[in-house]
Amino acid sequence: MKVKLAVLVNNQALQTLMEQPMPSATAFRVVKAIKSVGTELEAFDETRKKLIEKYGEDGEISEKSKGWKKFVEEYNSLINEEVDIEVKKIKASSLAKAEISPSDLLALEWLLDE
Repeated sequence: MKVKLAVLVNNQALQTLMEQPMPSATAFRVVKAIKSVGTELEAFDETRKKLIEKYGEDGEISEKSKGWKKFVEEYNSLINEEVDIEVKKIKASSLAKAEISPSDLLALEWLLDE
């Protein structure tokens, strides 16, 4: 499945989902999704750190940094990059017993199938 990094970055909904009761087959798919997403997020974080080193000062970046505009430009390009993750969609009906907020469901839209 192809998904933009922006959808995966800071997506706490997967962690919330992992803590909910669900059938074992669904739980297996959630675990596989988390592992696949984790691999992409590690690569993202490594690249983000390199951008901070490149454009920041003393390991930090802020609007006051000389390279701020270039950092934002490259960061936006990075965050909009599509990655291919090995995930099978989860039927929303299999999460009937899970207590998930609407905002978490929205954040998980890419993973859910009706």
